[in-house]
Amino acid sequence: MDLSMSEIKAFNATVKCGNYTRAAADLGVSQPAITVQIRKLEARFDSALFERINNGVRLTATGQALYKITRQYPDLELSIKALARPGAASQPVVRVATASPLIFMPLFAAFYQHYPDATLNITSGTTNECREMLHEREVDIGLYPAAKEEKGISRLSYHSHCLTAVVPHNHELANLPTVSVQQLADYPLIYSRSNAYTQYLVDKAFTGCDVEPKHHIHMDSRYDTCEAVVYGLGIGFALENDVRPDPRYRMVRVAESDEEVVEHVVWLKSRSAMPGIRNFVDVAIQTRSSALSG
Repeated sequence: MDLSMSEIKAFNATVKCGNYTRAAADLGVSQPAITVQIRKLEARFDSALFERINNGVRLTATGQALYKITRQYPDLELSIKALARPGAASQPVVRVATASPLIFMPLFAAFYQHYPDATLNITSGTTNECREMLHEREVDIGLYPAAKEEKGISRLSYHSHCLTAVVPHNHELANLPTVSVQQLADYPLIYSRSNAYTQYLVDKAFTGCDVEPKHHIHMDSRYDTCEAVVYGLGIGFALENDVRPDPRYRMVRVAESDEEVVEHVVWLKSRSAMPGIRNFVDVAIQTRSSALSG
């Protein structure tokens, strides 16, 4: 079976964009051209690859199986172009997803010092969201706490820090070296999103001590959490280097969560040779010593 790159491009673009019209715009072709390529592809498999839904399409079981293979083709195409035009590697385009932009800002700056003409597309999200984007090839690099080794994943430790309670500067707990979950349970607490890694650590600390906390506010953003603390809405939580120091609040380590959380630079092993990924990882290796000591 000889699949053409035009068919694969049309198929991948339709998956990414969700309908033929947006896929055509993404590739700079007409919608009928996309339709023709998809029909050719479906004829090869004698099976529908998409089913229609409101305002778009979604993959069938056959389409899902095919996409697991074809989503790797853009890597092949880029690798061939990089081999044919070595100079293009000096102007890489790198898509990054990070759960801790503040921690990795020095790495972004170092990358631009090495590659001033590069394009760096940065998306923020929870650890789980960043991991999913990496696995789905929506980004090239993930920057998050990779808690365990995963098959097909490469990772580089970059920075470590601990869970802290964020308390108002004049709070009775503010000047303690550490605070226990039993102490925290006496106060109203501000929680993060349930799928956030910080919230996972908070839940683990309380559950491990069989303590039932009082939380009455949920915040999506760690920065909003800190502002809520300043306004007396409760005690929040953050990994100690995820927010900037501020005289209006103190960050006190949680005694039951004393294990260091290691932030990693993460990428798919199968994409290690991709120019932009290789460039970014090389810079991370050069800069991680100062980051780990900082």
